[in-house]
Amino acid sequence: MAESLATAVAGKRPEVTGQYRVGDVRHITASSELAAKELNWRAAEDFDAGMAEMAAASSDSSRVDR
Repeated sequence: MAESLATAVAGKRPEVTGQYRVGDVRHITASSELAAKELNWRAAEDFDAGMAEMAAASSDSSRVDR
């Protein structure tokens, strides 16, 4: 996810040090396989395109400090 977002915003690639902080979630994955199997669902857009769209929408919106 971090690499895809970095690409979308032409940013610096994430540095993976192998170190972690207390409380970090280190072993988690996401998959749409169950939704595909049970619901016959398929994503309408690939992940990288979705990240690029999200980054563009975020950069186009005005920032509000709340």
